[in-house]
Amino acid sequence: MMVFHTLAEIQEQFAHALLQPSRVAQAAALFNTHPYQDDRLALYRGNLTAIWTSALKNAYPVLHQLVGEEYFEQVARAFGRVYPSESGDLNQFGEKLPEFLKTIPDAVDYPYFSDVAALEWQTHAAYYAADAEVVSLHEVLQTISACGQDVQAMQLTFHPAASLYDSACDSVGIWEAHQLNSESGFPEDVGHVSFALIARSQWLVEVQRIDKAGWLALRALQQGCSLGDALELALEADADFPINASLQSWFSAGLFAQFRFPGDKL
Repeated sequence: MMVFHTLAEIQEQFAHALLQPSRVAQAAALFNTHPYQDDRLALYRGNLTAIWTSALKNAYPVLHQLVGEEYFEQVARAFGRVYPSESGDLNQFGEKLPEFLKTIPDAVDYPYFSDVAALEWQTHAAYYAADAEVVSLHEVLQTISACGQDVQAMQLTFHPAASLYDSACDSVGIWEAHQLNSESGFPEDVGHVSFALIARSQWLVEVQRIDKAGWLALRALQQGCSLGDALELALEADADFPINASLQSWFSAGLFAQFRFPGDKL
């Protein structure tokens, strides 16, 4: 008796056969195949791997340089089978790669692979993040002067493209060493912590290395603390923390989209 399948069932089995070669025989029964013909699904599978690899190269160019073409393709194939794209936008494919790298036995000797990948995904996400107006330090100072507000009570909202990064290794230095025209060499010691802020200015994503004190202050601001409380955390970590220079640097990077004072309407 002939069994009829819905289009959805055929598509599902076809997808399973692409992602799981062990299920090729089950899917082959749905199609007209010649007994002596090679697995035509292998052609589709090869194209799919090429698409995965290309998309991940776009998001993880430094990781690609670190591991090489052949190994990168192997990782892309393995990752795609576990985490296939769930969106029509391939720019969203690959978010879980940093965590996936931690599960690969071959990468155990290179624990910084996953951290570098995490930094790259943040820069990738920053480029495609929503746009918003950027608050300037001049605008903030004008408001304070006009309204007599207490600057220490001010709260700042991060721009959608801005984020903070921290790592147990010098993955920031590794990332810097692999940028075009970089004069930085590969870090001699990758075993120390690194911190950075990621921001986008004029659609150019920048990674700015910061110290732990600055990272603590910015994280506090990101969590809704007042500027005064955030700077107090920085000074506790480093009594010589350069407040003025840091504020100018943060605002120049386009880190903030809004500012408010207690009592302002949301």
